[in-house]
Amino acid sequence: MRGWRTPLVRTGGFVLLLAVTACTGGAPAEPAPASPHPVPTVFTGAVPPGLGAEPVRVLHGAGGEGPDILDDPMGVRIQSVGDAFLISSNSEERHLLQRASDGAALWESDQRVEGFPSDRGGADVLAVTARDGDRTTVAVVAADGETVWSGSDPRDVYVDGWVVHRPSGWSADDPYGEFVVRGTGGGTAWSFVFEEPPDEEDAPEAADDGAEADPGRMGAPVGARGDVLLLDDGAGLLQARDLGADGDLLWSASADDPDISGGRALPQPRPHLVGFYDLSETGPGPADGTGSGGPHPTRAPEDAETGGEPEGGRPNAGASAPGEGAGPAGGRATALVRWGVPEAPSRLSLHDLRTGDVLWSLREPGANPVDRAFDTERLPGTVYDRTTGTLLVPQRSGETPMIAVDLAAGEIRWQFDGGAERAISPTFALAGYVYGDSRGAEDGDVQVVLEAATKEVVPGASTGYVEAVTDDGYALVVQDRQRFVFPPAGDRPDAGRSATPSGTATPR
Repeated sequence: MRGWRTPLVRTGGFVLLLAVTACTGGAPAEPAPASPHPVPTVFTGAVPPGLGAEPVRVLHGAGGEGPDILDDPMGVRIQSVGDAFLISSNSEERHLLQRASDGAALWESDQRVEGFPSDRGGADVLAVTARDGDRTTVAVVAADGETVWSGSDPRDVYVDGWVVHRPSGWSADDPYGEFVVRGTGGGTAWSFVFEEPPDEEDAPEAADDGAEADPGRMGAPVGARGDVLLLDDGAGLLQARDLGADGDLLWSASADDPDISGGRALPQPRPHLVGFYDLSETGPGPADGTGSGGPHPTRAPEDAETGGEPEGGRPNAGASAPGEGAGPAGGRATALVRWGVPEAPSRLSLHDLRTGDVLWSLREPGANPVDRAFDTERLPGTVYDRTTGTLLVPQRSGETPMIAVDLAAGEIRWQFDGGAERAISPTFALAGYVYGDSRGAEDGDVQVVLEAATKEVVPGASTGYVEAVTDDGYALVVQDRQRFVFPPAGDRPDAGRSATPSGTATPR
């Protein structure tokens, strides 16, 4: 369950300093115990919200089932990748991927971790690199430890489960030329040419009068889900192509569309893909449709023409029925796009992935310009609670640093106000709650737990610090020099345990 990547609590060796006192004529002193304070193995106090009542295992001390990498003298950092914990050394380039449910080691490497993209279904994967002289090899490792693709051609880039071969000398300043899209196992799915725009003197006069952009020019790939590939032409047009049908155009969109702009002109808006989400019949969920939440989104009729728009957003009354554009689990697969401009409030629009229908659009409180053209990375800093369908979206400027959006209704549920709330950095969501670090608190940095739908603080939520949470709901909780692994709420304490929980990973 990826959210904001934050440093973790370090756990190093425990050193006992002994004072030696000279004495004469007396018997030698009794040797001191190895440690006056053994590492605890029992969790005390309140269990963090959303977790089972008892931990399935501990990682340190007597009976600890943690891997050797936890003994790193400089400590480690831990984050989740799908249903696994990625444990990384702070003293050297060393990483271990461990299944959260039973502690089995899945993958171990000294390669450099470069990022956390997704596969075609939206599942987390690792992007790692290894250098041999001037040659750099990029590999993509799934959450189960299997390498799904590797390559050393600098023109090849992994984009959400597909390998895009870019033109020679490609850059964001010169993005044009022939692209080839292949599967991770090889085989060309589609090839196309991204054409340069016509010179201004050769462009049709109607272009200055609001003529539609030409999707036939294509664009550079910026994201994919399943067989749908999104292209950005660098001039404000986003389009979706069907890789299962030789790149047929599914839809295109720009902020000039009144359903996106809300009837307000945006100066030179540029799209940035926030992410892919599934609106199932039971409510919003992740892209693979496994989540649960509130009721299916409804589409209220637009307000009378008063020069404004419905509170919280602009629903599209002309969108197709919920059954169309179905996602993997019978829900509705969608793409959320931010339309950014330099000095004006940006907008969010939620599109049906197959038809392009605008389900809603929303004016954000802050200006959020798009810095990097043709960016294949998702919007950083977002945190999604699949239980309530609440998406936290950071703001770069304006009255608040963070808004919480009801993904089904397209409304702002709440935002951070005041100094205390602005000091909270959300890290992840779990079962209807948002966990975040409050920086600069009077008693030091503390972890704050909020109800995702209301922003209400959960008082005395836990006596431990939740370090990481996996997609299947397992959490690593730190308390008094110990790390406890808790199952999701409702799981038996011994669920998922194996005879050899720590396992031995094959180096890759």
